[in-house]
Amino acid sequence: MKKTDYKHGTFTILKSEIDTDDFSREDYEAYCEDNDLEAGDEDEFFDWCADETEANYEADMDNIEHCREYNVPVVVTGTLGLWWGHPEIKPERFESVADAIRRCMNGSDCHDVLAEFKDGVITVNCYHHDGCNSFIIKALSKKGIAKQYAEYKDHDFKRLPYLYAIGI
Repeated sequence: MKKTDYKHGTFTILKSEIDTDDFSREDYEAYCEDNDLEAGDEDEFFDWCADETEANYEADMDNIEHCREYNVPVVVTGTLGLWWGHPEIKPERFESVADAIRRCMNGSDCHDVLAEFKDGVITVNCYHHDGCNSFIIKALSKKGIAKQYAEYKDHDFKRLPYLYAIGI
């Protein structure tokens, strides 16, 4: 059995898009049976998928908020996907990954969000009517934390662990 390398690669940590491929009809029917409900048609299956997606999103965000390794100072960089172009944002510091993700979603009329762990950084894509705002969240090293106003360099950052591999 091949062991998964959780230090390198791409892994989803937060997702709000409803994707019926994430759930099976059998899971829905088992849920209905366990809760003394009658399984419905495709519309009711989709509604159940939406409810499950929202519950997973809230649980994932709660895990991000309470993870000790994610409650560290971070910097967000990225670009905005606007109808007239893709301007870069000014790097902004936050005290946790959760605060940074919330800020990425705020103000963009975000319909769906996808946050992924990619080789020690968090990428956040916020989809909206004009396109997609794309952000990168990096944890600050001790040197980076000490900086106040200077430009950040590579040595000012450290790797984040993959949220769901901590303690494995």
